[in-house]
Amino acid sequence: MDLRNWNFEKDGNVFLNGEWVIHWKNLDPNPINKNPSFTKIPGNWTENLTEVLPNGYATFQLKVLVNPKVKSFYLQNGVTRNAFRILVSGETIYESGKLGTDIKSEVPNISIQTVSIPQNDGGVIDLRVQVSCFHYHVCGIATPYQFGTNETINKSFFEATSRDILVFASLGTLAFFHFVLFLFWRDEKTHLYFSFVCFLASIRILSIGETRLIYNYLPVGLYEIMIRINGFTFTLLYLSFVRYVQEVYPDKKYQNIYLINYLFALLLLIGTPFPSTVYAKIQSYHLILSLFGLFTLIYPIFHGVLIKKPGAKFFLFSLVATMLLFSLDILTEFAKKGTAYLAQYGFLVFGLSQALFIADRMIQNFKNKEKLKQEKELAVAEVKFKSAFLSTMSHEIRTPMNGILGMTQMLGQSNLNEEQKEYLSLIQFSGENLLLLINDILDLTKLEAGKFELRSETVVLPKFLNDIVQLFRSKLKDNHVQIELVFENEPPTYILTDQRRFTQILSNLLGNAVKFTEQGKITVSLKAIVLNTNKCILRIQIIDTGIGIPEEKLPLLFQPFQQIHSHLSDKTTGTGLGLTITKKIIEEMLGTISIESVFGKGSIFTIELPVAIGSLEINSEIQTEKQNILNLTEWEKNLASLYPLTILIADDDPINLKVSQMFLKKLGYDALLAENGTQTLKLVETENPDFIFLDVQMPDLSGIEVTKQIRSQKNRRKQPIIIALTANVMEEEKEKCLTSGIDDFMTKPLLIQDLVFMIKKWFKG
Repeated sequence: MDLRNWNFEKDGNVFLNGEWVIHWKNLDPNPINKNPSFTKIPGNWTENLTEVLPNGYATFQLKVLVNPKVKSFYLQNGVTRNAFRILVSGETIYESGKLGTDIKSEVPNISIQTVSIPQNDGGVIDLRVQVSCFHYHVCGIATPYQFGTNETINKSFFEATSRDILVFASLGTLAFFHFVLFLFWRDEKTHLYFSFVCFLASIRILSIGETRLIYNYLPVGLYEIMIRINGFTFTLLYLSFVRYVQEVYPDKKYQNIYLINYLFALLLLIGTPFPSTVYAKIQSYHLILSLFGLFTLIYPIFHGVLIKKPGAKFFLFSLVATMLLFSLDILTEFAKKGTAYLAQYGFLVFGLSQALFIADRMIQNFKNKEKLKQEKELAVAEVKFKSAFLSTMSHEIRTPMNGILGMTQMLGQSNLNEEQKEYLSLIQFSGENLLLLINDILDLTKLEAGKFELRSETVVLPKFLNDIVQLFRSKLKDNHVQIELVFENEPPTYILTDQRRFTQILSNLLGNAVKFTEQGKITVSLKAIVLNTNKCILRIQIIDTGIGIPEEKLPLLFQPFQQIHSHLSDKTTGTGLGLTITKKIIEEMLGTISIESVFGKGSIFTIELPVAIGSLEINSEIQTEKQNILNLTEWEKNLASLYPLTILIADDDPINLKVSQMFLKKLGYDALLAENGTQTLKLVETENPDFIFLDVQMPDLSGIEVTKQIRSQKNRRKQPIIIALTANVMEEEKEKCLTSGIDDFMTKPLLIQDLVFMIKKWFKG
């Protein structure tokens, strides 16, 4: 190689690439070969450039012509497998490992160093490289040797080392940064897997970088261990990368791609027990398999680009760039292309591109979270508006309903002929259905909003069920249908459950059974499945011989506003919400409901409710649905003589005030009347009433404010019983009333039996 006219200061170093003389199986410092053979450097050693030589040993020789005036030259060796010695004019200037003539005598080592070439007098440098290769499957010089001056060679070596350190530090920093991000956002596992990828890639830079930094500091003799460590770290890197991609693109349709890549990654571990020559060959072919695996990963990533997933373009770019550089490394590994190993730059491109990808995802996630936050705030505002709207509408509808149903009750107490009674019953029936619709909508709204509350109380189970069944027996108009209660085993006497909701469940189911059973029998069957001394499951079946339900209609049974019997029967009254609410209440109580039905023969509704078993009876009256509101016993008409009280009614609505006054008059009471909060306080001060039926919403002072002022009067001889009268039936309204000092709560429209019940309940003599 003629470099006599080469300006090293201006043009830089020279790669000693090209044809070198090879002396096969000759380690003589001054080999003589009358018929020289040639091999290409860098590349796998060959004889006469064509025949690939096996494992063995040889001496490479190259004469370099230089300018005699330049006295100082330097050489930087490339990757030379497995042990080598550099000589100039027969003098050894550097040695790596220990040359051998067989696998036992050879001590392999990889080292990239810059060495000084002795001064020359005639301008000819006789460069020889002795190589033995018994521990690797591809032999020869894999990457170029560089020739230059002290300044240019040292500069080149420093730049290569700096690049390796830069890539190592960059990937290490990314690994640390994303691991810290994972510690803050544990649900975002992409940060964890990406930190693993970057950490493993940074570690591998030490052994596969341009200058193979780690080998320069390891003791000679660790080559075989290092080659297996390289394989192990590559397997971990591959697995981490596939897991990272899977975390980013978790769709099940990509699972086969991920499984194939996991298998490819683990295949390298099979070669671990084999000798280093075999293991190195497996490792090299595994690189090709890995490249194919990475190629399959393009599919989910490219699909992410098509669906415009945040950062998908950065991901695709980083993978393609890494694959290109990875391909060049594979060619170098098989001595097909003599370039420096470039995988570390692929890692750097990958790391930085992925950092951009994750940053883009994070920005998008923050935007999405902000959007979700705004949507949540909007939803909360809508729920509040809905709740306020329902509360207002409930109040506004219930107020006139109080007048309609109240006057219906009063009219029912007068002397009516049969035709008038029929008209009155229709008015009452329509009013009750309207009230039922209001209650059902409010219940469904509370269930869907998650504001449904359950209250545990002691219930005397046998008496409770008997009362419910007796109530529905009283509603039957003829004897064509019988209702019976059956206990399959001995039930617990006391249970702890929400009595009101339990009543609602059974009333809805029994009501439907009565409505759609023309003749036959309705059976309420109870079986108690005892779990332990404190808990049991109540298995209740409502069995009827009614019209049944077609099989294709069963899926619609618990859907809101669905009346599946509307085309089967003329009994279409109702809201279509009863069974929907029943199912939701049962689920709130951690129970289940199921149905079996045969069209034309009847239905079986089965409920399973977990309840606690009680041990003591607490005074608790079973408050089921009231009897026919047109009936009022003679005993109740004389209630005032048995329960003498001074009663004050406060209501800003004149109709409601009139209805309440007339109800009390029927019971024998001359009530005091107040049209607002101020009048109420004055009458309390002057008349000292025993009972106050107090409207919650009044224009000047609300019922809650009036109550607080009354309760704050500590010098009062006795505090009156205050019962809230309101058209607002929301739970929060009830809680608000009870916490303000009000004793009890009544909702409009008011029934005369409600007044009787409250007077009996709170009368203290």
